Amino acid sequence: MAINTLVFAYAAWNHKYPPLRAKNMPLIAVLYVSMLFWFLGTIGTNFNLPGVFDFKSSCILFASWFRVLLGIFLFIHINVFRLYTYLRIFREMKRMRVHVYVIGAVVYLAIIVAYGIPVTVLRNKLTVQFVPELGTCIYGTVFIELSFAIVWMGWIAVVVVTVVARNINTSFNEYKEMVLIIILSSITLTYETIAHNIVRDYVLYRWSRTLSTYMEYLSSQSALFILLGVPVYNCIFHRESYRREFFEKMRADGMVARYEYMLANTTDSTAVVSTNITAHERAAALDSAEHMNTQSGNGSPSSPEAAKVASSSSPSPGNDLNV
Repeated sequence: MAINTLVFAYAAWNHKYPPLRAKNMPLIAVLYVSMLFWFLGTIGTNFNLPGVFDFKSSCILFASWFRVLLGIFLFIHINVFRLYTYLRIFREMKRMRVHVYVIGAVVYLAIIVAYGIPVTVLRNKLTVQFVPELGTCIYGTVFIELSFAIVWMGWIAVVVVTVVARNINTSFNEYKEMVLIIILSSITLTYETIAHNIVRDYVLYRWSRTLSTYMEYLSSQSALFILLGVPVYNCIFHRESYRREFFEKMRADGMVARYEYMLANTTDSTAVVSTNITAHERAAALDSAEHMNTQSGNGSPSSPEAAKVASSSSPSPGNDLNV
């Protein structure tokens, strides 16, 4: 958890670094929050920590809200939404407008209303209750079946979107990273499904609860490191060379123009920031635009985004490009 926090903090501090900015840091921040709640919820659910279970609704708070709603559900939702943003921008060539983020938030809020409120107000025997003798929370059958049904539907959505997005530009492609995340999380979800629905007395044994906690911890905490580990490492030790490789790869794929298009069109839904574009990046963007012009067979840019890059490449290197 501490390593993840350091990695995320460094990435957030250097969010203007192009390979990190390509990760969509605002959504990565939400992913980090979901992982934090998942971690706290799992610990609070499986083990009786002194001072934690001093109030009546502690199991509802940790098991239902922290572990499931703000943890697992949000983790799945953000993974789907992040991949969808790449598909929308790079495949459909559509802007990420405010209403897209609003719809995403509304979908998640609908899950909270449909799931969280009933779970909170229903009797503990139907949802989750604390057993002092065991020092753990025990889920009711209704809670288990409803939770796992939603989790597996959401996880199938993650797999589907990952497969659909597997062929987007290599500079932004996270297929390998997402496959690793899917494998780790699928193993955990399979274990939890068997433990809760078939071997229901697993909560009686401390070793099984400990194994469950470690598996969930590995699944949740590894995701952020898998997504940010490589760009953060290179940002620290190979900052300029990795930046050049990032833009050279995009230039080879003819995607510099689309990258600038993506940045320019995120201003509809995010705060406007100033990004310093180096002379090398301007040259890469201009070369990409010229390459697209040559392919189109005329002297004008072959697409609106190429024209945007060509025009943005003219200012002097000392100027900032507002995106």
